[in-house]
Amino acid sequence: MAKKNRPKRFYDYSLLFCIIFLSVFGLVMIYSASSYRAQLVQGDAAYFVKRQGMIAACSAVGMLLISKIDYHWFAKFAYPAYFVSLICMVATMLFGVESHGKKRWLQVGPIQFQPTEMVKISLILFLAVVISRLGLKINEFKKVRAIIIWCGIPALLITENNLSSGIITCGIVFVVLLCGPAKLKGRFLPAQERA
Repeated sequence: MAKKNRPKRFYDYSLLFCIIFLSVFGLVMIYSASSYRAQLVQGDAAYFVKRQGMIAACSAVGMLLISKIDYHWFAKFAYPAYFVSLICMVATMLFGVESHGKKRWLQVGPIQFQPTEMVKISLILFLAVVISRLGLKINEFKKVRAIIIWCGIPALLITENNLSSGIITCGIVFVVLLCGPAKLKGRFLPAQERA
């Protein structure tokens, strides 16, 4: 009986192919752009490609592990992740590590990271949960306007220091709003919350 009740898992192979293609294409571009400098400075033309390749391999393992987790579990972190990413963005503006005249990196102990990447992930999660909870109300203009305002705050903070990442963030919001059909109402919520 336990096997029958176990949810079936599947992978979107077209999306997986796109991820693999973009990762390989990115590695080729990195090699093309950095091989000369890597040979001069590091003595190995593929130095940067090898380093990025290791990161890509570790990320692939992480992606596989995360895919085994029930996505409903992530819903509880949507709002905390949103506000933590906002705090990190403000902290970067005030205390960030400056490079080429811009503060894009945040130093926390030995770890240095770009909060803009955190914002992208938290926004996707935030939008998925909000749209799922709104259901048919997502078709109302005032609800869409509220979502755009909430997502516009981190987008503006990002754009202040990094225009390209700001454009990408706006694109993420647009695509998720476009692809978030009302018929998926409640799919992201645990069964007890949907009842």
